[in-house]
Amino acid sequence: MLMKMVFLSLLTLVSLSGFAQEDTTQVKKRQYPAVSVNFASGKILPTTDFVRGDNLSGAPITRYQAYSLKALWQNPGYRDWQKVYRCPYYGMGVTMGNFFNEAEIGHPVSVYGILGIPIKRWKKAELYSEFQFGLAVGWNHYDSITNPKNLVIGGGMTVHLNLGVNALFHLTRKLDAGVGVSFIHFSNGGFERPNRGFNIYAPSLEIKYHLNGHPEVKGVAQHSRLARSNDLYLMLGYGDHQLVTYEMSQYYYAVAGLSAFWSPQLSNAFRLGFGTDLNYWMGLTALADGSIGPRDFRNLTIGLAIQPEFIVGKLTLVGGIGIYAKHLQYGNFKQTYQRLGVRYEFIENISFGVNVRAVNYMLAEFLEFNLGYRFRWMR
Repeated sequence: MLMKMVFLSLLTLVSLSGFAQEDTTQVKKRQYPAVSVNFASGKILPTTDFVRGDNLSGAPITRYQAYSLKALWQNPGYRDWQKVYRCPYYGMGVTMGNFFNEAEIGHPVSVYGILGIPIKRWKKAELYSEFQFGLAVGWNHYDSITNPKNLVIGGGMTVHLNLGVNALFHLTRKLDAGVGVSFIHFSNGGFERPNRGFNIYAPSLEIKYHLNGHPEVKGVAQHSRLARSNDLYLMLGYGDHQLVTYEMSQYYYAVAGLSAFWSPQLSNAFRLGFGTDLNYWMGLTALADGSIGPRDFRNLTIGLAIQPEFIVGKLTLVGGIGIYAKHLQYGNFKQTYQRLGVRYEFIENISFGVNVRAVNYMLAEFLEFNLGYRFRWMR
């Protein structure tokens, strides 16, 4: 329940407050909301034995369908960040998914924040990249007695991550038709295992209605150079997770640490950070039965990472790739790791966020809830 409250709070900040910023003009501002309905029909990638056919039905699980409803806004450059991203759309969405295996998988419902960034615009058409990040509930997850084959979803809540490209065609002054394709991922970041996760490739169709018509975005000039800075970003991270080695056990392990990144701003929208992650993992010295073992220097891991960041007002989209310079299980300089998440600056210089930490680009290690502070030098 605590994790759900944290996720919902962060999601609300991302979708509703994360785009607040000082006005750059004094003109009267008309709002341009839109509603969108979307149908997706995709293919589940066969990345696990459960999907390939080792399930109670004895057949591969290949089909995925989803119905989505989105509430969106797209205003013509009222804020700095809107000009920087050439008038993107943003908002919230709800998706009802169907894996055609209710007994073992259920019917998940996702709630998420949305950011759509234009790639190319024509007179009657637009091409956007769309990013969705939120949570999904309603799973029939693993149970050793009632659902023993589902090693994909280990708990009742997962992350909803969707990266896609959408083309919108203007049919009338208020109505668009769209087509798209996206990559969808569901997992819980290792909080409850088994947690192999679903990976889905899904083409989609969309109908979008603009309540006040389309905003006039072609006349918005590219934003001139904004003031830039060099930041030293310090982050306290914490997460609970289960180990892959003992994924059938009931033992949870804490992981906590400190990260430090030097992040020069290279453009109005982009920072590139270089730094280190120091984490203390309780589970690295687990005993043979999975219980907590001795806690000493062996539990400490050291990572060296590069962290690209996209700035959207007070919201930052975080990526990253690193290598473990010290790790008891992986060895030294032998295993890379990845980070993907969001953070929101709720007080000046202080931010809160959540990341998914993974290895091999698909195996989640833990959810990294974090509190950060930045030191800033303008240049």
